[in-house]
Amino acid sequence: MINFEKFLETIKSQDYYKDQISYIQHIPKKEAKYGELEKPLKKRLQRWVDNNKIKLWGHQAEAINSIRNGENTAIVTSTASGKSLCYNLSVLQSILENPKTTALYIFPTKALARDQYSILSNLMHQTNIKLSRVGVYDGDVEPEEKRKVLAEANIIITNPYGLHFYIPWFKRKWRRICENLNYIILDEIHIYRGIFGSNFAFLVRRLKRMLENYGVKPLWILSSATINNPKKFAEKLVGEEFTIIDQDNSPSGAKKVILWDLPYDETSGKYRSAHQETENLFISHLKQNIQTLTFTLSRKMAELQAIWTREALPSIKNKIHSYRAGISKKTRRLIEKNFKNRNILGISSTNALELGIDIGSLDATICSGFPGTLSSFWQQVGRSGRGEELSIATFIPMANPLDLFYIHNPEILFGPIQEDILITLNNKYIIKNHISCAAKESPVTLDEYKKFGVNNKELFIECVNELVDEGLLMKRGKLYYWKGTFYPNQKYGLNDLSDRIYKVILRIPGKEVLLTTEDESYVFRDLHPGAIYLYEAETYIVQELDLEDRSVYISKADVDYYTQSLKHTDIASLEILFNNKTGPNRNIEAQFGNVKVEHQYYTYKEIDTLTQETRARFPLDDIPIIEYETQACWFYIPYEIQKALEMEGYNLGGSIHAIEHAAIAMAPALAQISRWDLGGVSIDFDPVKQEPVIYIYDAYRGGIGISEQLYFNLENLLSLTFKLINTCSCKSSDGCPACIMSPKCGNNNEPLDKKGALFILKKILNL
Repeated sequence: MINFEKFLETIKSQDYYKDQISYIQHIPKKEAKYGELEKPLKKRLQRWVDNNKIKLWGHQAEAINSIRNGENTAIVTSTASGKSLCYNLSVLQSILENPKTTALYIFPTKALARDQYSILSNLMHQTNIKLSRVGVYDGDVEPEEKRKVLAEANIIITNPYGLHFYIPWFKRKWRRICENLNYIILDEIHIYRGIFGSNFAFLVRRLKRMLENYGVKPLWILSSATINNPKKFAEKLVGEEFTIIDQDNSPSGAKKVILWDLPYDETSGKYRSAHQETENLFISHLKQNIQTLTFTLSRKMAELQAIWTREALPSIKNKIHSYRAGISKKTRRLIEKNFKNRNILGISSTNALELGIDIGSLDATICSGFPGTLSSFWQQVGRSGRGEELSIATFIPMANPLDLFYIHNPEILFGPIQEDILITLNNKYIIKNHISCAAKESPVTLDEYKKFGVNNKELFIECVNELVDEGLLMKRGKLYYWKGTFYPNQKYGLNDLSDRIYKVILRIPGKEVLLTTEDESYVFRDLHPGAIYLYEAETYIVQELDLEDRSVYISKADVDYYTQSLKHTDIASLEILFNNKTGPNRNIEAQFGNVKVEHQYYTYKEIDTLTQETRARFPLDDIPIIEYETQACWFYIPYEIQKALEMEGYNLGGSIHAIEHAAIAMAPALAQISRWDLGGVSIDFDPVKQEPVIYIYDAYRGGIGISEQLYFNLENLLSLTFKLINTCSCKSSDGCPACIMSPKCGNNNEPLDKKGALFILKKILNL
C-alpha cells in the first residue's frame, strides 16, 4: 500500500524538485453498487458467473437488461468498468437461445480485436461453447481460415478498415452472417472523430444499406470512455436512437491526481524538458517499489524512457520495459502477463495500453504529455487504482498551450468534460467517396440521401451528378451504377478526405511497397522531400515527391528529430451562413460560412525530439500553391476597442495575431481535435467592415464541423483563450510557446503582443 505522505516527502527531497507539484486532486474511494437481471441467464452462463464470483455492477445489469429488451444501447463508463461483459453475455445468451444468431464485433484496432477475441474465447471455453463459433476476420487471417469463419462462426470480429473492404462481398460470401445478424458491437467509439469518424459514420450507413437487402435490422451495442453528450454522438455516428448507460457503478480505490508544472527560466525563456521531468519521476517511483505505467506521446519516447530508467536502475533493469505498436504479439502478451502479476515494475508505453487491454491493477500512472482529449486522459489515469488501495496519477505537461492550460486551471481539467466529438455528414468530398463505394456494392438512387445521413437532398444530388460527369457513375432508369475502372473501396480509405490521393510507397532493398495513401493537402504539408513521416508508430523519411504520378517515396529512418512545414495563407469569404452578435455586451460581430483558402509552403524546420529546439531550416521550392474551399468562423474587433488599444500603445497586429494563436490552441478544450486540424488568419483591416478580423478555419477541404462548433461557442472559446494567456508563467511581451507562440506560424510568430491580446479580451468579455 502506498503511503502518500511518505511518497510526497521523498519526491520533494530530490535534487530535481523545484516546487513542480502545483495541485493535487483527491478522488475518493468508490464502493460498488450492484444490479439484478430482469430475466435469468442460461444455466451454463450463470454457472460461469457464479464460479468466477462475478456480481454484476448496476450499470452492467442495466445495460444487459436494455439490450435484452431490444434497445440500441451505448455503455459510456470508465476504464475497467466491465463494458465488454455486457455485450459478451448478451450475445452468447442469444446464441444459446438460437444457434443461428450471428453478431459482428468491430474494434478500432487489430490489437484490441485480438485481445477481445482472447477474452471471449476464454469465456466460451469455460461455458462449453464451441470456439469455432467466434473468429477474427481481417487482413492478417489466411484465406482458408477466413472461409472457415464465414462458414461456422456466430461472432465475427473485425476492424473498420476490414469492413470497408469486405462490404462488396456481403451479397456473395456473407449471406449466412447477414441473414441472421442480430447484433453489431462498436467498441471504443470515442476513437471515431474527425475525418476517420466521419468516414466511419458513412461506412456504418453503407453497412445498414446492405443489410436492408436481407430485411435485417440488428441491435447496436456501443461502448466508450466517458465523453460529452454521448447520446447525441452515438445517434449521429450510427443514425439510430440509443439508450445511454453512463452511471458507473464499478468500485475503485482512492486516487491522488498530481499536476506537475514545468519550471520556467525567465532568463532563457524556456521551460524545463518534460521528458527529463518524466524520467526523474519515473525513476523515483520505481525506487520506492511503486508499480508504474508511464504513457508517452510517441514510440520513440516510450523506448527512450525505458532505456534511461534501466540505465539509472541497473539492479532492476529486467523489470522495466517499453510497450508499443510493432512489438510481436508473443512479447506483448508476455509483458502484459508479467505486469499483471508484478514481475514487471515499470512500463513506458504509447497509448497502446490506453484502450481496453487487461493489465490488472497497478499503483501509479504518469501521463507524459496530454494525450489529446480528456476522454483519453481519464482512460490513462484510470489504469491505476482498480483495486481497493490508494493509487497515484501524475500529469506532466509538454511545453505547449493546452497542456499547461490544464495544469494552471485544474478546475477545468477536473470539471465536466466539455469536448464534443466532431464528425460531419455534410462534407461533399466524403459524401462522393462513399456514394462511389455504395454504388459498387449496390446501385444508388437519389431518394436514398437520408440513408446516407445527408439531410440536404440537393447536396446529395449535386454529388451524384458530379460523379456522373466525372465518368464514375452511369444512370440506368432511376438507378446509378458504378462505372469507374478502379475499386473505390481500395482507393478511398477511411482516413482520406477527397479523391486527390497520393500513394505513399516504401522503398526497401530490391522492391517498392505501397504503404498507405494520403490526401493532397496533407502531402504538401507533411510529406515534402526531407519530411519525417510517422505511420503506425514507425518513422520514415521522404525521399521523393512525384507530383505528376501523385506518389511519395519514403524509406525507414531512425532519427531523433521531426519536421514541421511553414506556410503563407490567404483567405476570402465566399458565403455567410450564420451571423450574430456575441459576448457579454453583444458587441462582437461573428460570422460562419464558406471560405476559400490558399496555402504556399515555403520552408520546413527540423526540430529536436527531446529539446524541442529548431536545429535547421530548409526551403521548399517546388510545392505548388494549394487552393481549396472549407468552412470558417470569424469575428471583428470593434473600432472603439481598436482605438482604445492603440491609445494604450499596444500593437494592433500583434494583439489580434496573439488571440488567433491562443484561440486555436484552446479549441481542443471544446472539441476532440488537434490544433493542427485548424488554421487561422488575423487581418488588421478588413476592407469591407473596415475593422480588424480574426478567421479560424477547418484545415480540411469542405470542412468537418470544427469552426461551426467554435462559432456557436465563441464566447466560451474567448474565455478559455483569456484564461490561457492570463495564467501563463512567462513575462515576455511577445509570449512563449505555452501561450501565444505557434510552432506552425508562417510569419515566424511576428508580431505578437501578449498584453495587447489581454486588453482586447478583457474589453470583449467585460472583465
